Amino acid sequence: MIKLLITGATGFVGRYVVALALQKGYDVHLIVRNPQKARALFGQKLKIHNLEDFNSKEGLIKILNDVRPHYVIHLIGIISEKKAKNITFKRVHYEYSKSLYEALKGVQPEKVIHMSALGVNENAPSLYHITKLKAEKELIKTGIPYVILRPSFILGPEQLLFAKLKPILKKIPLLFFPDIRNYYFQPVDVRDVAECFLKAIEYDDCGIFELCGDEKVSLRKIISDFVKQYGKQVIFIPFPKSALEFFAPEKFKMMWKDNTCGCFGDALPIQKILGRHPIPYKESISWTTQF
Repeated sequence: MIKLLITGATGFVGRYVVALALQKGYDVHLIVRNPQKARALFGQKLKIHNLEDFNSKEGLIKILNDVRPHYVIHLIGIISEKKAKNITFKRVHYEYSKSLYEALKGVQPEKVIHMSALGVNENAPSLYHITKLKAEKELIKTGIPYVILRPSFILGPEQLLFAKLKPILKKIPLLFFPDIRNYYFQPVDVRDVAECFLKAIEYDDCGIFELCGDEKVSLRKIISDFVKQYGKQVIFIPFPKSALEFFAPEKFKMMWKDNTCGCFGDALPIQKILGRHPIPYKESISWTTQF
């Protein structure tokens, strides 16, 4: 039986990746900080390995030697920093990846599938994208076969933005919103993203893929469409984009280019690894609000 080791399994995308891996019959192993949370989510159908500090090379090497995985899916990532808790882009994206990939040299899995992000580029101004790119390079230089996936905005019921919006909009249909109408995403369904991670196991070559859906939409439209699915409306109260630059400089830097496919180089399209066209945006946003 094929052994599959997954990090970041209890996160938004990870839950779908694990569910699909179990459905396909893989021998699934997780590296987690919170075994109780993992058990609550996934039950007894998989094996859980506890690791408090992902920078612990000794801990990683022990788990890897015990499991000897055929494939590794690395999903750990954050969208914002909590510096007081030492949760930073450098630590989570770069250092954790570096520790894992150095440790993997000793067990040489058949392939590593790595979660990156659309927007990584040598010229990117944000630490988010810079550390994501550095993590990619750590994997590539190991010489281990790899597939790197770079999704745009991911749609799904557990999307953090939607989770934060629901309680706000129940109280008041007003939303202070930066004037970023000319910045676009190309949202991709979380079910497609999860399937791409499992399809990557079967992919015959190494490669970097951009994961995008079928429509280019602004963040304002994504929120509007999300709210409309509940039969409601939201009134946007604009504030200058310069204010976002002052109060949330890292978020501002992330918007250096449209988050759409084809803007950042010659990575492969989602259709090549998915084997079909992605789930349409309208269908995905509708499904997202059903939970």
